[in-house]
Amino acid sequence: MNAHSQEIEVMAFGSSQMKCGFNPALSDESAINFASTSQHHNEDFHILKGTIDRLPKLKHVLLEVSYNHLELPYHPNDYWKNTIYLKYYNVNAFERPTWFKDRLVYLSNPRFYSHKLMDYYFYKIDDSQLNEYGFDTNNYEGAFKKLNYDETKLAAHKFKIITREDTSIFKKNTIYLFEMLDYAKAENLKVIVCTLPLYKTYLKERNPNVVRRRDSVLSVIKKKYSNVILLNVETDTLQFTVKDFLNENHLNPDGAKKFTALVNQKLDSLN
Repeated sequence: MNAHSQEIEVMAFGSSQMKCGFNPALSDESAINFASTSQHHNEDFHILKGTIDRLPKLKHVLLEVSYNHLELPYHPNDYWKNTIYLKYYNVNAFERPTWFKDRLVYLSNPRFYSHKLMDYYFYKIDDSQLNEYGFDTNNYEGAFKKLNYDETKLAAHKFKIITREDTSIFKKNTIYLFEMLDYAKAENLKVIVCTLPLYKTYLKERNPNVVRRRDSVLSVIKKKYSNVILLNVETDTLQFTVKDFLNENHLNPDGAKKFTALVNQKLDSLN
């Protein structure tokens, strides 16, 4: 962000799906990927509002609205990752005045960072290869590689999927999403609302009620916002094959290459 702030035209937001799916190095326009594991729209919005003034050429925003994005509760104001946002992005997501302890990364989640430090320095098992944009180009070590991309074995593979419903959270999160889109429109930003690919076994296990409600919101967005287009490839099992996946609901770097290419096509259509 510091090195390219005067050039960045595209911001990507979302959870680990977007983090694994969009590689800024392959973007046709100068881009940054702010997505991270378990990140929700409230964190996305804090980062957008907290960095937009530093990015004078910003034109486009990628926003993830995946399968159950609208029925997961947001993190509280003391979420441990707020320390990361404050220290490295200078974004205050705490929604209160900050003090020096808020920038102490290790203390924000000692258990998590202790495991990371042990893995890196003691066990030597960190195989990450981050490019200059922070994208892991060696992110292949997942369930699919372990099973040698064998679709018969993958058909029987157990995985975690959230199927619970919560219409009260859905209503709250949908209102918040519209606030984000209103803000983007007021700032003359064009938005690509994305659903990222899911492997066919994951697609079968989705709660259809959750899918239906999410899709109804996508339909409203498409009609309501002239500055928004959809990149809906959640069910695309033709372009995205088994070897494009890290696990049932995340792309590996090969899949990210395909997804980023689709983003480039959408960006071309907006220019």
